[in-house]
Amino acid sequence: MNSIQENATLDRLVEAFNPATVDGLMCRNLVSVDWTGRLYDCDFNQMLELGVAPELPQTIADFDPKKFARRRIMTGSHCFGCTAGAGSSCGGAVATA
Repeated sequence: MNSIQENATLDRLVEAFNPATVDGLMCRNLVSVDWTGRLYDCDFNQMLELGVAPELPQTIADFDPKKFARRRIMTGSHCFGCTAGAGSSCGGAVATA
């Protein structure tokens, strides 16, 4: 995919943003753990090597549920992929019509 196609795709995702999807997103209730024990807010962040916020424990060995309960979630433009339309998660759509 070239940069023009990437920009067009991102523009479509941004235009399709649905705030009703936010509460059901994976990153709101789960964490992703890689094979070394490093923590990520979601699978997409893991693939981008975008770890959890620096003020949080970085590995599963140091995981603290209280610190993660109200954590700042690391985001980027890729997050629009999970908030477009009915939303997206490992379990399917996160918002109903």
